[in-house]
Amino acid sequence: MLRNYLKIAFRNLWKNRLFTSINLVGMSVGMACVVVLVLFAQKCLTFDQFHKNGDRLYYIQTESNDRKHSHTVYPILDQLLKDYPEIETGTHIQTWYRPWIHYGTKDVQESTVFVDSTFFQVFSFPLKYGDAATALKDRNSLIVSEKIAQNLFGNIDPVGKTVTLDDTAQFKISGVMAKIPANSSQQFDVVMPAEILTSNRDFKEGADWYNTFASVFVLLKKGANKEALEAKLPQLVKTHFAPESQKQILHLNLFKNFIHEQNPTFIGLIYGAISIAVFLLLIISINLINLNTASALPRTKEVAVKKVVGASKRIILNQFWMESGLVMLTSCLLAVLFAVSYLIPSFNQLRDRHMQLDISFANDYPTILSVLGVSLLIALIAGTYPAYYLMGLKTTEAVKGKISADPNRGRLRQNSLIVLQFSLAVVLIVGTIGLRQQINFMKTTNIGYDKSNVLVFNTNLAYRDKNAAISEGRVILNELRQNPNVVSFTASELTPVQYWQNFNNYFPEGNEAKKIILRHVSATENYFETFKIPFVEGRGFSDTSADSVNHSVVINEAAMKAFGWTSAVGKRLRQNNNDEIYTVIGVTKNFHYQSLKDEIEPLLHWYAGKQRLSNFLTLRLTDESKAKALISNLEARFKKIPARRALSYFYLSDEVDKSYKPIDSIWRMTSFVTLLAILIACAGIFGLISLVAKQRTKEIGIRKVLGASIASIATMLAGDFLKLVGVALVIALPISYWADKKLLETFAYRVEVQWWHLGIASAFALGIALFSVSFQAIRAALSNPAESLKTE
Repeated sequence: MLRNYLKIAFRNLWKNRLFTSINLVGMSVGMACVVVLVLFAQKCLTFDQFHKNGDRLYYIQTESNDRKHSHTVYPILDQLLKDYPEIETGTHIQTWYRPWIHYGTKDVQESTVFVDSTFFQVFSFPLKYGDAATALKDRNSLIVSEKIAQNLFGNIDPVGKTVTLDDTAQFKISGVMAKIPANSSQQFDVVMPAEILTSNRDFKEGADWYNTFASVFVLLKKGANKEALEAKLPQLVKTHFAPESQKQILHLNLFKNFIHEQNPTFIGLIYGAISIAVFLLLIISINLINLNTASALPRTKEVAVKKVVGASKRIILNQFWMESGLVMLTSCLLAVLFAVSYLIPSFNQLRDRHMQLDISFANDYPTILSVLGVSLLIALIAGTYPAYYLMGLKTTEAVKGKISADPNRGRLRQNSLIVLQFSLAVVLIVGTIGLRQQINFMKTTNIGYDKSNVLVFNTNLAYRDKNAAISEGRVILNELRQNPNVVSFTASELTPVQYWQNFNNYFPEGNEAKKIILRHVSATENYFETFKIPFVEGRGFSDTSADSVNHSVVINEAAMKAFGWTSAVGKRLRQNNNDEIYTVIGVTKNFHYQSLKDEIEPLLHWYAGKQRLSNFLTLRLTDESKAKALISNLEARFKKIPARRALSYFYLSDEVDKSYKPIDSIWRMTSFVTLLAILIACAGIFGLISLVAKQRTKEIGIRKVLGASIASIATMLAGDFLKLVGVALVIALPISYWADKKLLETFAYRVEVQWWHLGIASAFALGIALFSVSFQAIRAALSNPAESLKTE
């Protein structure tokens, strides 16, 4: 029987190869998108959930001045372990600096964290080589990633090998980490004992009970009451924290929720991916049902004859299930191939390395099985609908190949499907247009400084001879002062697109109650002039003035407003836990030092000292055409300085555009999905008009005999569908407006939803519908009435 089902299925699919091809292409590409979207959502939802003690693993969150962040004071971990027996163990994961690792003739520098010896008791990061229980016992032990091990040692077990850090200290490789999952919030390549930091003088000065920069994680004992422990933390703050930090509130938050709590927009991405996947599945299902129904119409007599000779409903259903199942199974296989070979690599190019997707049955079988289960359900529905439709026809008419004389039979269901399909497509179109407009707005709006004709060199090259770097650096800077192609330059730790997440409480001298949280960063002479950051009042820093002695600072308008000043030059500030007096010498206009998605916050620049080679050397050029010669000259000059890294550069305008890459990548993915939804909707409406034209074959013949023109008949058939698209627009446009408005409200600086967003979506939907129905409507109008009106 199965062989017979397969034989008939293949025969029918081949006979209706146009519909079969449309189904296969639409289903394959659609399901490939669904696979990627579901895989993305699954990776996001399972962030940090691979740790075996995840239900007992917490991180310390600090709440201060209505701000919450994942850092606290460094000494708190030892105190927690000492005072609270509910805590089994804990560890820091601290970033501080990235040492150069030397072995043989190779040097590498990668992201580095400093942790306690209990790190592997808290977290479940696996080691490829080495023993997790002892890997961090020795102060001079070093754990590296597979990538570094491969680079330095090749395909051998390097445990026990000695490497040199920063040309000074000897360390032994005690472990090699297996690849960290992409859905881990903690990504690093080098692990070192935290003892190294606590013996560092600069680190120790800041590792007090005031500065909150430490990431602390604790593992509670089984059965420990998290709420009861959290209730004890205010007493710890009162007893140990610096007086200026007494108002801080500490929270214990589950580590498995870390990524979602630190990135609130993450939840929006997950819901967005799931929503689009559901939209696609609905459109795919509707499309498959429509085309299956249309392609099943010529089989009216076949089904009727089977009923007459005694075939049960189950036999007829099995045949249709077999055909839709074959289409769906083939589509799923093609979808996986398309996703693996094209969509996933394309997705990974748009995302950073922490959000890379891969697919393997061993790790992603829940996702694969879920998608397969949904596919089978769609196949079941798509096979059941046309089967019941044909079985519901009058046998006496169906056995002659006729469709029910009732022209409205099933019309409501068909109309509902097409309205739903186009409503979903219109919502996606409006959302895509709104997002594109927002991206264009962010890329073209005035960001408060001039990003054109600015060339930035990365001069943090890990110099082997610091004295040579200082000496040659002075010569290079002096030459730049004489270069007619250089309007101005500044050597600084940062540029406006790389400001630190570094904050402190500042207050006017003598008014400690007026504390304001300011982001504070360093700047040097000509910094504001080179980036053309305009001043409201005052000036920028100067190497020839007493800015260093006076602890001069420059604030922005937002900071001046926060302090309640109308003029700030000459005002004196202090910060918590610091007796220095800072004098305001200038106020800049507000400028966007982060994405336009975020508000401009109060900002302070402090004077970093006289110009010298630092992290970045920024040049404002008379014209970008002069850059080539300058780049060649500087590359030649810097090659004379022994360094581990080569000189690199970028244009500031490119770097600003890069900050919009995440939102731009979302738009690209949404656009692809929207285009796909439209194409699938086209195929679906094509199937429906085939069905309607078949149902109204005799009516069309009569109209032609009575003198109706081809244009009037085509208009009649197309008009019915355009009315349905109109209904879809009436339903979709209010929903689209609301959804687009909510989407744009997530941006601090945004465009508004415009009427033409909805107008373009409406015109596009109507155009697509008209294009889809015209071919089949004209074909039906051109049919020979003698064929449609002949008697049986």
